[in-house]
Amino acid sequence: MEVDTQEDVRDQASEKIALLRKGSTDKVISRCLEEEINTSRDISPDTYKFLLAAHLIKGDSDEARLLWLRVPSSLKSHTELTRMWSIGRAMILEDYPNVYSVPSPTSLETLVLSSYTRRTLHTISVTYKSLSLAEFQTMTGLSSREGARETVDSLGWRREECAGNSAQNSAQNNVQEEFVFPTVPEKCPSKTVIGLSELSNYISFLENV
Repeated sequence: MEVDTQEDVRDQASEKIALLRKGSTDKVISRCLEEEINTSRDISPDTYKFLLAAHLIKGDSDEARLLWLRVPSSLKSHTELTRMWSIGRAMILEDYPNVYSVPSPTSLETLVLSSYTRRTLHTISVTYKSLSLAEFQTMTGLSSREGARETVDSLGWRREECAGNSAQNSAQNNVQEEFVFPTVPEKCPSKTVIGLSELSNYISFLENV
């Protein structure tokens, strides 16, 4: 049986990360699928980790969750694969705090998180007329308010202090909260809203995985 050395594994991982950085997610998916069906050797958890990452970078949550279902049980306890699924699971649920909660992200995890942040920024631009800076931080994983402000400014979006709407704020006088006013991109595809029934199916699936 053919066995890859540690050096081979590192080289293959570096090559796949380079492809993902160039946006060649389909090439990575194709290579991982070839590895999966190659019965001449044991399947490495790295194969599923990169395949899962590629689907997440593409924003294909259906393929990601179906992949997790077919991952052999013996591999699901692999640390890096489990970490990648925890990110993907949070993405599917739009559980923003847990998307960004993974400690010390690897270079691969950083690529997945960066792609998700870009999609989230686009979603914000086409679905929100305004949102608080705190909400913007939660959705983008930006822990620093100053970093969030710089991101908003770099996008050309408007920031403004307005009276807060929460019950806590209404009980106080002259309480100001910073809000973000996104700008819709010039060439924007029509918005697709996930129905409640579909979201319920996702949640039910995840609770039973």
